[in-house]
Amino acid sequence: MTAWLMTMLAAVGAPAVTVVVQGPGAAEAKSVLSAATLPVELRLTDAPSAPAVVNTPSHWPARLSAARKAYVSANFTECLRQLEGDTAPAELLATGERLLASRLLTWRTACHLASQQPEPARVAAEAMASFQLTQPEDVGSTTPDVEALLARAFSQVGEREVKRMTFSSVPEGAAVELDGRPGGCNTPCGMELLAGRHVVRLSADGFSPSWRVISSEEGAAAFSLEAAAPELAAMQWRRRTSQGEALDSEGSMRLLSTSLRAPRLLVVAAEPAAPKTLRGALTVDGVLKARAEREGDPEGLVRDLLVRGQVIEEAPPLYKRWPFWLAVGVAAVAAGTTTAILVSTKQTIVVVNVDP
Repeated sequence: MTAWLMTMLAAVGAPAVTVVVQGPGAAEAKSVLSAATLPVELRLTDAPSAPAVVNTPSHWPARLSAARKAYVSANFTECLRQLEGDTAPAELLATGERLLASRLLTWRTACHLASQQPEPARVAAEAMASFQLTQPEDVGSTTPDVEALLARAFSQVGEREVKRMTFSSVPEGAAVELDGRPGGCNTPCGMELLAGRHVVRLSADGFSPSWRVISSEEGAAAFSLEAAAPELAAMQWRRRTSQGEALDSEGSMRLLSTSLRAPRLLVVAAEPAAPKTLRGALTVDGVLKARAEREGDPEGLVRDLLVRGQVIEEAPPLYKRWPFWLAVGVAAVAAGTTTAILVSTKQTIVVVNVDP
């Protein structure tokens, strides 16, 4: 009767719960949960596999080689054509490509100077110094006046005033990268930087990175990060777990929930050292709601988590269950008493005895 009642409840508006089982005995636990009689719809699934990373080759190495060749051949117009793109240095720094950004600005400086365009050459050299980029080996293929211009730019920028810049973000705790250098600080925070323009990138697990060019004169910069797409969340989750983070940690659960598109996510895991000890955690809408542990009882563990997380209610005592009163009614009828059993939508049971 209890199994039938559970099945009926699960069929009427039962909440769906995604379940991920990992560790020793996962296959056996999945089999048990597949046959479980719980007032929810259990959706057993696997953790996301590492998504195929498609590395789109950057076109900049080829363009920089072409620019260098054009410069050596005194074809300065072609050199500058290969280096077109006003936002190119910032885009490279936003992805951490400091060497490519350095080479790009070096050849812009050289080709503008060779084309008798001193102001654009000075701007490129100054940008390279402001971003504190290391001069690439390519600079050895330029003329002495290019090296002299770069040296003056680095000297002048080094004499600039140091400004205090504060960073904030929604959510808090985002990692701040300045000019393509990781390890800046975590929001809300502040950093000292040379006066001028800089490329700032913020990133946080569960969110898409965001970057923009700022001026130190602003004094403060606020960012609002957008939620990560499931594919990005899966990559972030894989990175965390590959670094040894527990599958059922709050951060891991939140990323896993996003990557699986699972508003209600339940994880069951066992360690190789104690394969019979099952740990579980429940996340609802990205918030960790419950933890539990059981010895070799996956269905009991799942029930505990669902009750603690208030996804289902704890089973009422026997005298509050309608099958019990149905049995009482049958017995009463057999004894000559008319029994009416009324079950409300909240499963409140009223028994009325009418004497014959």
